[in-house]
Amino acid sequence: MFGLFARARQYAPLSPGQRALLKLAEGLLCAALVAALPIVADALARGDVNWGDAGRTALAAATVAVLLALAKYLKAHGDPQLGATLDTLGSEVADRTGVSDEEG
Repeated sequence: MFGLFARARQYAPLSPGQRALLKLAEGLLCAALVAALPIVADALARGDVNWGDAGRTALAAATVAVLLALAKYLKAHGDPQLGATLDTLGSEVADRTGVSDEEG
């Protein structure tokens, strides 16, 4: 999993499944933060926590994270590969500027 984060930081090409896994990790982290907010608020306001409400909030937030990861997985199949995108962009920049990375 940490190798996947390292590849993402280096902008290495990722498969649709890997991109969806990163989206799931991001979503679950955000869900954990959302679920923690009512717990902290209850603890500060009343001194006790309604764990049933906190559990339902966590479950709802985690469900949203899973749905967003699933949507990313389904959309990622249509995304162009990073290498092809960079080649196209490099060619377009070279054409417009007259600068080429070829030696000659």
